[in-house]
Amino acid sequence: MEEAKHTQNTGVSNEHIEKVEELETKKELPKGEEEKINRKVFENLVIANGVMLFLYFIALGALNIETNAFLTDLRVFSVALITFTIMLFEYSYRKENGNICIHGIECLALAIVTLVSIYLYTLYFKRFHMIVASISLVFAVYYVGKSIIIYRKMKKQYIDSLNDISEIVKK
Repeated sequence: MEEAKHTQNTGVSNEHIEKVEELETKKELPKGEEEKINRKVFENLVIANGVMLFLYFIALGALNIETNAFLTDLRVFSVALITFTIMLFEYSYRKENGNICIHGIECLALAIVTLVSIYLYTLYFKRFHMIVASISLVFAVYYVGKSIIIYRKMKKQYIDSLNDISEIVKK
């Protein structure tokens, strides 16, 4: 009896309430979709760890390798990274894949940092380790932020795909 009064006063039927509850449960991601999102986030975090490890080895090399050999190594790493970047851009162009293009841009940024680190090493020898650590921190913050954005964006896309309002509007 009380439920009937509630529906009369608010104009909301039990059927409407059930549909709203059904929509609320659909906001939870199914296991397959959750794994897809986690795989993408994990991919970015692995790349972030690789970049940070690379920069760590550069800082370690600055301590343990003779200056001329270290500068030569930085030049070789820069050329190798630029070559890899060009290959990524070509591959992304052929496959028309924007994600690979983004990875290419990130690799280009790392190549530029490696190339600039040659001059940073010669100009700021005593502070070089702090500079490399700061650059590593910037890359880490970038990849963590990117992973958060990817997670939110993919979750929102999935939830929006369940929404049939656009189909109703078209009709």
